[in-house]
Amino acid sequence: MLWWSHLSALGGLNVTALLAVGVAAWLVAARCWRLALAWCLVFGGAMLVAAASQVAFIGWGIGIRSLAFTGFSGHATRAAAVFPVALFLLMERGSPWLRRAAVAAGGTLALAVALARIQVGAHSASEALSGCVLGLAAAGVFLARAGAAQDRSPQPLLLLLLGLLAATILLPRADPDYSHQWLTAVALKLSGRDRVYLRNDWQPAQGPYVPPCAPARVRFAILCT
Repeated sequence: MLWWSHLSALGGLNVTALLAVGVAAWLVAARCWRLALAWCLVFGGAMLVAAASQVAFIGWGIGIRSLAFTGFSGHATRAAAVFPVALFLLMERGSPWLRRAAVAAGGTLALAVALARIQVGAHSASEALSGCVLGLAAAGVFLARAGAAQDRSPQPLLLLLLGLLAATILLPRADPDYSHQWLTAVALKLSGRDRVYLRNDWQPAQGPYVPPCAPARVRFAILCT
């Protein structure tokens, strides 16, 4: 179970978000402006779809009960979108065979993350595997466009500066423990409810939602309302 937990953690925001920004920084440093924009749109679009599916269930109970589907797994989606692309860029100066092998390795790692989400009980099989497919589709769209670009060699100093800036901004705010809390807050705000839908019985919770990371006085105030 420990190994599954480690694999699952690879799909966390503190890993995948930083890698996604690193990919964008690589492309900007190489002056591939359109490709960098395409990556931001493709990756952002996949993340938006995954987040929207989870918000729909949390706030309104929208899902597929027969498949135990309450939304695309964010971990699986991010891993599948980022790992193949990042490894492709790292091996871009290699032979076509090496680049294909790098993409395949990234896809395999993403699938392992999806399976880990199932093993640790974070998602059902439908949620984890569909998230992986969504992420791989996003990676495929980007890689198809990237294949037509010629020079993606970045300027090392600019890439280093952009990477340090991304790490400084993202790492303190990319704690995986907060990601579901953010989605829950958005779902409750949009739905106008104070109770989340629960996946075990597909019914709203009996009491108002209490953020697990909120201070004790905040939790007490919510429970007393």
